[in-house]
Amino acid sequence: MKVYVEAYGCSQNIAETHMLAKSMGEIVESPEDADVLVLGTCIVIGHTEHRMLRRIDELREYGKKLVVYGCLPSALREKVPEDVIAVRTWEFERANEILGFGSNPMGYLHTMDLVATIPIANGCLGSCTYCITRIARGRVRSRSPEWIREMVRRALGEGMKEIRLSAQDTAAYGRDIGTNLAKLLEEITSIEGEFRIRVGMMEPRETMRILDDLIEAYRDEKVYKFLHLPVQSGDNEILRRMNRGYTVEEFLEIVKEFRRKIPGLMLSTDVIVGFPGESDESMRNTVEMIEKVRPEILNITRFSPRPKTPAYRWKRPSTNDVKRWSKELGEIHSRILREINEKYIGKELRVLVPQRGKRGNFVGRTDEYRPVILREATLGEFVRVRVVEARDTYLLGKSCPPEKR
Repeated sequence: MKVYVEAYGCSQNIAETHMLAKSMGEIVESPEDADVLVLGTCIVIGHTEHRMLRRIDELREYGKKLVVYGCLPSALREKVPEDVIAVRTWEFERANEILGFGSNPMGYLHTMDLVATIPIANGCLGSCTYCITRIARGRVRSRSPEWIREMVRRALGEGMKEIRLSAQDTAAYGRDIGTNLAKLLEEITSIEGEFRIRVGMMEPRETMRILDDLIEAYRDEKVYKFLHLPVQSGDNEILRRMNRGYTVEEFLEIVKEFRRKIPGLMLSTDVIVGFPGESDESMRNTVEMIEKVRPEILNITRFSPRPKTPAYRWKRPSTNDVKRWSKELGEIHSRILREINEKYIGKELRVLVPQRGKRGNFVGRTDEYRPVILREATLGEFVRVRVVEARDTYLLGKSCPPEKR
């Protein structure tokens, strides 16, 4: 069977959608050439949900069997047309039984260039008042360390150089099966080979539980010194209303400990702007917190009320305030990035080249996962490069000539 696939949203959803599609048959490049169409959906904000519904209608026009996977059918099944086959996230591991054809998607890898993404768990342990994803994916269900190790070995056997561990909250991994993320990293780094591991997003609430062991696991050279730790707000009252389960001070302590023991750590965090109850004062606290931690990556999202969540009908700040706050945060972060990246100009760095970039370029990654764009490179190699230019979100580099012997 020929299968056309599109996937949206987080790396976990994209990986699972492609694994599902591969389990159904041969992947083709266009809907016209396919027997069945697969769409992996995201509904984290209202705009994305509307885009997914529109894309479903467009794909239905081909008159072919359409399978919709991901958060839309899981949280808002009533919005999926009856003639569409819905596969919900908790049905992923037995999707072939629901479809009546294909094989178990757990036996397939999602790869791109020399990067393999392995979804290590589904769901989380939080109950954030704004989040529809927790409704779509439920409580955490961790995949076995044995399965994860086997997928890593298979990826390495296929020549992969970067392993991405993805989940809604990687720090919650193992809470339901008597293990944890730190132990998993130790098991994976013990596998022979020269490769790198990128750990996906982890919630501060769960990270605090395993902090010391996790930092120790991060010391291994195979683990990118990259931490995606979403704070969402720098104001404790807003965090309480969000039901995030930690304070600003606890978030700052996690970052402090990581940076103290992992020099050069690259920090990524997320902020929701315009949450119900937000004020100039609470946003000022967020700005001060961002100025303090100076993250290399800052994902700014304007609050989007999602159905079936407690915050759905809560009174929101004015649109003008939200626009003003978003603009201010974005400008501050751009300044921080320029100050950070300009310090790298002229430096020599060792990078792994796991993937192609845009316009024929290559993407190199430092040990901290810092992106260095290269005009010429060979996929899979570790190379020394000199940084020649700095942009807001990446560095530009040139390969250093080989050392004379």
